[in-house]
Amino acid sequence: MIYPSIEELSRNGAYNRYMLCIATAKCAREITEEQIAQQQQFWRENKEDKLAASARRPVPSEKPVKSAINRLDNSNFTIYLPEQDN
Repeated sequence: MIYPSIEELSRNGAYNRYMLCIATAKCAREITEEQIAQQQQFWRENKEDKLAASARRPVPSEKPVKSAINRLDNSNFTIYLPEQDN
């Protein structure tokens, strides 16, 4: 089970499940792109000795979705609400 729950992330009803799902997916996509860029940079820097480099290559500590949920919970990724016309 992933902590925090949807109820805790919704911030007292400000966000619905659809908004949280879309925001989490977008944030996870950004995290994945960051990880890919880091890996490509690592391989560019260590292209001489690929065998030794493969033993030292960076491995993410968390999966992108879990990291995205933590960023949403810590307010490191912001959900902007659409403007309502009155």
